Amino acid sequence: MTTAPLLANTHALGTLGRQLSFNELSYFLPSRGDGVNDMYLHLGFRAPERLIQPARVHAIWAAQRLKHPLLSAHIVSGPDVSSARFEYIIPESVDKAIQTAAEESDIRTNLILGYLNGPRLLSSTRTSFFFLARDPEDDHQWHFMLCALHCIGDGMALHACAHDMLTLLGQATGADELREVVAAELAKQTNVPRSMEAALPQLSKGFKTAAAMINEQLTERKQIGGQAFPKTKGAERKTVVPTVSFDEERTKRILARCKANGVSVSNVTFALCNIAWARMLVKGSVTTELGPKSPSLMYTALNTRPWLDNQSKDESFFRLCIGYFNVITPSFIPSNQNDVARTFWHRARIAKIQSSKAVKSPFVLPRTQITARKRAEQSIKWAKIDDDAAAARAGKTVDAAPVPAPKVEEVVLPTQPLVPKSAPATALIGLSLLGNLDGMYKHSSYGDIKLNLLTTGSRQRAGAMLLFSYTFVGKLWLCFGYDMNGFQAGIVEEFWKEVLDGVDEFLGD
Repeated sequence: MTTAPLLANTHALGTLGRQLSFNELSYFLPSRGDGVNDMYLHLGFRAPERLIQPARVHAIWAAQRLKHPLLSAHIVSGPDVSSARFEYIIPESVDKAIQTAAEESDIRTNLILGYLNGPRLLSSTRTSFFFLARDPEDDHQWHFMLCALHCIGDGMALHACAHDMLTLLGQATGADELREVVAAELAKQTNVPRSMEAALPQLSKGFKTAAAMINEQLTERKQIGGQAFPKTKGAERKTVVPTVSFDEERTKRILARCKANGVSVSNVTFALCNIAWARMLVKGSVTTELGPKSPSLMYTALNTRPWLDNQSKDESFFRLCIGYFNVITPSFIPSNQNDVARTFWHRARIAKIQSSKAVKSPFVLPRTQITARKRAEQSIKWAKIDDDAAAARAGKTVDAAPVPAPKVEEVVLPTQPLVPKSAPATALIGLSLLGNLDGMYKHSSYGDIKLNLLTTGSRQRAGAMLLFSYTFVGKLWLCFGYDMNGFQAGIVEEFWKEVLDGVDEFLGD
């Protein structure tokens, strides 16, 4: 497989850039219209007002934008949808860097729901934005919100960036000292980081590549899932994000119970969703073609940073480094209520086994590369359709020539199916399992800043949902983002209640 050029100073002096990779294209192209997958991270904290001065905030944000060029890069379209490029113009001075950072931030307004449901804030010429707002009901409570295109990064990048910003914000340094931080970052002339695909071990030619692609075919045919929430169409998307946290003492008991059963909170989150859905099937709240006979498929992200090469340590960490894998569980539950708890823990162990198998597979990296390419090819096809439709509405001539996909090494595969055609692979829900975020947020580094709240998510397609699970400030959090107008009335709300009831029933109240 070939990749785009890593870095190319192909324009004016002080301009750096490279072509978007397969993975980045697969996120960029669908986002062009309404900002699908535009990310946000929202943190709440208590702090004295003296720390939240505009000059300090703008300098801190400017330093991050210099340290991580994709935060301030533009995305420039090429002759076709498959050849978009990142272009990053190095600021000519410290003053210019701070001025630009000020223009791409707001220290007065908190726009979470507006960001999710209103007109799109980000674009090809604004890949990130930063909010810092005072709580309207508490003068000492502040809301920190970092927004970014998903094609330039992922959740781990957002959290790491937020930690660095909070570290600087909490220090008793004045604006002049923070300008020196900006100057130091500017002097480094940091380059655009390579893509995930370029930083991962490359697929070799010949037998290993063919074996990886055959494994991908075999794995894909095993991805069976026939459970899905009943959707509605036509209503305007309205994303809501109900969030529940459990106090520190209860969280300790939950973690202890998970440990006693040989699983993690992440494994348990799959089981909570599985049992919640199975109970709705039993009650008749939802129906599917095969009922509980059809398995439930849930997908989650795979952090690929542990496999990046040594050169990556000297590059910006703010880049997109994720793959995906699925967990498939039965959709039935025992009729005897006394057996449901045993089934719950068994399903959690199924999730653990499948997750471990996905991460430890010798094909995990080839599959990540292949999947990124396939997602990009699909996105390119849909982008061409969207562009042709837009051109037709505008009365422009549509080029009938097909748009070429990014070039890849050709591998000859068997012409006959390796296994019979698989059953549908419909996903019930997506899970984002962030683990222990207190390992990323070094609270002792923030001085007088005391964090107390974290929510995260993205702008979604109509009829989409994503459940986040993480521990933060010693508490377990469940954060559920979904389109309340995209599903049959009451169904998602009933599912959410079943999930929370499951926490009480299986993990202890």
